[in-house]
Amino acid sequence: MSAPGRIGQTAVPLFAGSAYDPTAAAGLVAFQRPDGSALLLRAGSPQHLPGSHPALGGGRIAWREGDAIVVADGATLTRLERHAAPGAGVLAVSASLLAWRTRDAAGTDRIWVVAPGGQARLILVQAAPGELGRPALLGDQLFCHVAGPAGNHVLGVDTTTGAQELLRAEPGAQLTNPATDGRLLLYVRATGRAQELRLGLLGPREPADDELLLVHPSSGRRDREHEPGRHRHRHRGRRPLLPPRAEPGVVDTLWTTALTAEAAFVTRLRARRGAARTADILRVPLDPEG
Repeated sequence: MSAPGRIGQTAVPLFAGSAYDPTAAAGLVAFQRPDGSALLLRAGSPQHLPGSHPALGGGRIAWREGDAIVVADGATLTRLERHAAPGAGVLAVSASLLAWRTRDAAGTDRIWVVAPGGQARLILVQAAPGELGRPALLGDQLFCHVAGPAGNHVLGVDTTTGAQELLRAEPGAQLTNPATDGRLLLYVRATGRAQELRLGLLGPREPADDELLLVHPSSGRRDREHEPGRHRHRHRGRRPLLPPRAEPGVVDTLWTTALTAEAAFVTRLRARRGAARTADILRVPLDPEG
């Protein structure tokens, strides 16, 4: 991993168009399509999955089928378990757990987990207007962002004891959508100036200490930061480094993430004036010596 403070990239390759909610593990990548289908990439070859909203982890894959969730072997897609999960939205899976989020009519979010052969257990609850983000699993550890009126943060939960650990928090910033490979934590940091994809060691840490992988325009239209007819001060004649500005009429939002040893993935939601909303997945290559 490169040293903190490195200037993040502002443009990276498109990994998949018309796609969102990436998930990755053991050389596999999967994602959801806006048409309701889901794809699994194995050695770059696409395979349609029999359900939607896939999740990978611990040698297993999970997907939604109606009001149920199926867990299968990641290598063969042989079905291992089927769990009733009415209202399930986004999923996560590990070798020992399956997790999913529900949202009721009042806007209350709940995250549930179940072990093979066990009963579903409620782990987290967040009432509206707050929200719980897409869950991620590492063994029996669950990760997600928690948003509320007082701000939002990235949380880790020991599902065996219920103990919670604050992993990332920053006043004035939105920290969302964590993913982990067991050593590193990937997440999105957003302020009124820019959106950033950041990567740091798994564990409590200040966001400023994490590597900056990608810098994207803020989802709000940022002004030019000077009055008409004036210009910003130039130190020793050099133009100050500013966050990128969005194209007129375009609002992008960096959202769900996935992480492998080779790359970080992030969903980019795009709203363009006069056009339908779109979603695609960006891929940021990582330093193999990081």
